[in-house]
Amino acid sequence: MFGGFFIVPLNALLQERGKHSVGAGNAIAVQNLGENVAMLLMLGLYSLAVSVGVPPVAVGIGFGAVFAVAIAALWVWGRRK
Repeated sequence: MFGGFFIVPLNALLQERGKHSVGAGNAIAVQNLGENVAMLLMLGLYSLAVSVGVPPVAVGIGFGAVFAVAIAALWVWGRRK
């Protein structure tokens, strides 16, 4: 449910801005490709971590930390522009 609070407005924004540049459908297609690549990458990293014996809770905390750092870095980068 909470993912929808992020994805739905993001799709609306991409459709609005994308229709003026590459087309709304192409903008959504690129977003979907990026999301699917990210999911496969996270699945691979999770599988690797579990196969070497990292507890699933620790993997979840690690992913959360990585996402928090990435969001903070994007925020800092956006503020500099």
